[in-house]
Amino acid sequence: MEEENKNNLKELRKDTICAIIPAILNLLLNFGFCGLLFMISVHIPALYLSFVIMYLIYVLILAIVKKTHIATYVVSIFTFVFSVINDIKLYYTSTPIYPSDIYFLGNIGDITSIVKNDFLFHINYLQIGILLVLLIATCILARRNTITIKSAKIRVITAITSILVFIIMLIPITEKDQFILKTIYNTEGRKDYQAVSTDFMYYTKYSVLAGMYGLELENRKSEPTFYNEEVVVSVLNEASKEENEEKDLGKPNIIVMFQESYFDIENIEEIEFDKDITLNFRNLQEKENGVNLLSASYGGLSSNIEFELLTGGNLAYFSTGYNPFTQLYKGQEEDNKPSIIKELKNNGYYTKVVFGRDYYASKNIYKKLGIDEYVNEYVDMPDYEEKIKGTHISDEALVDDVINTLKNNDKDEPIFYMVATAQTHMPFSEDKYEEYDINVTNSSLSEEEIGIILSYAQGVYDTNIQIQRLYEEIQNIEEPTIIVALGDHLPYLYNSDGEDILEKLSYFNTEDDKLNLLRKYTTPGLVLSNYGVKIDFESEYISPDMLLTNIVNRMDIELSPYYKWLYSIRNILPAQNRYLSVDTNSTIYYINETMTEQMEETKRLRENIQYYLFEK
Repeated sequence: MEEENKNNLKELRKDTICAIIPAILNLLLNFGFCGLLFMISVHIPALYLSFVIMYLIYVLILAIVKKTHIATYVVSIFTFVFSVINDIKLYYTSTPIYPSDIYFLGNIGDITSIVKNDFLFHINYLQIGILLVLLIATCILARRNTITIKSAKIRVITAITSILVFIIMLIPITEKDQFILKTIYNTEGRKDYQAVSTDFMYYTKYSVLAGMYGLELENRKSEPTFYNEEVVVSVLNEASKEENEEKDLGKPNIIVMFQESYFDIENIEEIEFDKDITLNFRNLQEKENGVNLLSASYGGLSSNIEFELLTGGNLAYFSTGYNPFTQLYKGQEEDNKPSIIKELKNNGYYTKVVFGRDYYASKNIYKKLGIDEYVNEYVDMPDYEEKIKGTHISDEALVDDVINTLKNNDKDEPIFYMVATAQTHMPFSEDKYEEYDINVTNSSLSEEEIGIILSYAQGVYDTNIQIQRLYEEIQNIEEPTIIVALGDHLPYLYNSDGEDILEKLSYFNTEDDKLNLLRKYTTPGLVLSNYGVKIDFESEYISPDMLLTNIVNRMDIELSPYYKWLYSIRNILPAQNRYLSVDTNSTIYYINETMTEQMEETKRLRENIQYYLFEK
């Protein structure tokens, strides 16, 4: 009896160990991918799904090989190889492994063009070494407690069941996909500032297997309900014949100041400063060409505004949770998608983009957008640390670079130069700056919240000084030059309790819910010049996709039909994002609210055109 109990306990131990080994392998896969960072930031519902996927893979392999320890060996080898290849791919392409990379393996020439001779120097040997030791230990544990599945019937049923589950998971069914995205990935409840900015971070947050699956669902492109390609082609053909009679801007240099988290902080009534923080910007808006921008995001995800600004695409026509910069520009075929950078290059412009700090590995994306020169100040400037103010490179240093570029331009062609600032990037706290040029004179906020807003206000104050300085400097340049300055989104200012400070303020809490939402997504825009440019945007609000579109259509250049057509609807749908639309009379509509017949027809047509050009 005692011997029987021992045998039963031994079998129970083996069963238990065999049952938990796939869970261990799933954790090791995530460790091999991103180290301990995964354990800090993982989204628990997705982690559960990741375990389920690993178990499905494991039992499918087990159904083929019969023995649990052999199944463990197979998954362990996969985990190790996956982690090494992922390390190499991240270094050379700034993107993690995708399921679609299996097709890439068929072209050995492409592989050798990426993996250079020095790839061995760029593997995280410590992390990979730890992973290898843990995998070997897991394999030894599995070998000592192996179980053999002898029944062919059980193996067949197991294999078929696993395959069927995978088929159901992967087959495109809109209702099923949206349910999974809402319940497991929380796409509808995901705040813009909670969204991840790279696929590596996406995998880190949702775990590797669930991350791959989630990206597959979020990347799916669905044809619009009333899609008619013949109509789209006809409309674009007609647009190609149109010529704007107001081509009065010539071919100027174009400087885009893409200002991180910029909005008019003077709108906040709960705090007062000893200086007017945004006076320069407001004065320039009145003197030159000011407009309000309906941003695509709040508190983060600057790349979505970059996408709209530089392509004329609009986030309102993508699915919830879609991030074009990380999801649209993956394959080589994406080189053919529209961009204003390409339009300018086709007209003899030299194009350059400079980042104060790149948070989403955008170099490859900007190459697809057509940029000639990409500069990451954090990486490419040897004296970067000397130019930091607060926690990031100062606006002053970036404006210095703009001025130097304009003054020392030895190129025969005009320049398109876009700089993405970083000084006003989060985090915000009173100790962000050693010294302040501004002081709070009165406030009803807590001491902590005052310090947070003060640190943000200092960045905005510096931005105002530098925009004014740049405006004055271009007056001394002979070449016609335009400055386009815009805020990308409002800042995410949160206190130690995790509360969003802006959402507590009176400016965003009027009795009009539409107005509150509009204010939450409104940032200022400004067009300056050194040759008296006057631009009537014909609407108080536009979205970023209409900003450069308005300018290039008035320049003496040839444009693709898409940008001509987009310009033609500026008086019909001037501003829209995923939540609101605003017409030329500043009437606010919820995104699913019925608008005028002309607006509705234009919206359907635009959805078709964007699908045809960007997603088809």
